[in-house]
Amino acid sequence: MIQPRPDRLDVYYESELVGTVHDSAPLAFEYAPAWLDHARHMSLATIALQPGRQATSEVQAFFENLLPEGELRDYLAAQRKASTLFSLLLEVAGDTAGAFVLVAPGQPPEPPRYEATTWEAISAALSRRSASAIDLHEQGARISLAGAQDKTSLAIFDDGVPRLPKGTSPSTHILKPNIRLAKVWHSAANEAIVMRAAALAGLPTAEVFYESHTEACVVRRFDRQLRPDGTLARLVQYDLCQLAGTVSDRKYEKEGGPGLAACAELIRRYSAQPAVDLHHLVRWVLFNLYVGNNDSHAKNLSIYSVPGRGVSMTPFYDLMCTRLYPGLSPEFAFAIGGEARPGEMGAGHLALMARQLGMQPRFLARQARDMARRVPASINQARREITPLLTPAARTLAERLERFVSSTTRKLAARIDP
Repeated sequence: MIQPRPDRLDVYYESELVGTVHDSAPLAFEYAPAWLDHARHMSLATIALQPGRQATSEVQAFFENLLPEGELRDYLAAQRKASTLFSLLLEVAGDTAGAFVLVAPGQPPEPPRYEATTWEAISAALSRRSASAIDLHEQGARISLAGAQDKTSLAIFDDGVPRLPKGTSPSTHILKPNIRLAKVWHSAANEAIVMRAAALAGLPTAEVFYESHTEACVVRRFDRQLRPDGTLARLVQYDLCQLAGTVSDRKYEKEGGPGLAACAELIRRYSAQPAVDLHHLVRWVLFNLYVGNNDSHAKNLSIYSVPGRGVSMTPFYDLMCTRLYPGLSPEFAFAIGGEARPGEMGAGHLALMARQLGMQPRFLARQARDMARRVPASINQARREITPLLTPAARTLAERLERFVSSTTRKLAARIDP
């Protein structure tokens, strides 16, 4: 017997009902009365803490940014026969980024359950499916990992055994296999090396390792925290598109998404350590310019709340060299002093960017020099650490990547700091 299709989804924070998402166009959300009375008065990003249904742009932005993007979303829509925002949430939302869980009405989140597997089994599953990571877990699995890249969630505890989270059980890691586009080869090795280089260059960066059986970059989730009793806590996290009320198909500045000045303003508004986080922001921008990551948009910046530490920017994530691949956009995701073409950027653009961010040009110039000094050594060390795990073809990619980044850094540094 076919079960009737729900017309709402409940949103939970741990065991507390936050509110309800209603099937409407546009999507509507309503806070639970008990949540409005809660001492913390924590809202979902910029969704106003008020009674009654809301169908605002902030509601659309918060929930839409939880979903996969682009071709991945199109695949999901076709596979699950889900054409509306609510239908996609109903089909795939579960262990989302951040602290909130979406479940069928009247069904609070169950206790966590995990199924042990092996890297070899995961590799076999990946090789059998075209959009493999989406349906790696089981038929009807509820997985929502935002972004345009195929990925899946895993739990890896102290014993190192990969486990598949069941239902809405929290995961600890995200497995990102190679992007399945002919011209984007060995993207997992690319991302693992660039992420590791960012950490070596002094940026707060999500921990990664390269898994050779699956040829995947595996990222430790920073929005999960292990409690003393061994269970996982979900941390409140919002990306800057959610905080700006911008849907994901407008994440790029040229499409109306937040520019660097808007990102800086959001950091000043929400962070408990804005000076530290703004320092990290400009170094992140410079690192992305030097390594050729043109896909460094506002969805790749997030704010989170860590118990005992307050609100701050999250570690950086989704870093890779996109300029290595022909056919991808040659423009940087943000305009630097009005210029989006890295090959045309100079000292004047950097100085204008500093003023737009409310910083001294001399300060930004010092950061540019320091990052230019760090990047070549960092990419070299990261490449040497990860190369032993790579196939011969991926090693060729790693060598090209190091040469490209070193050359790009040298040329760009000479223009912006003559």
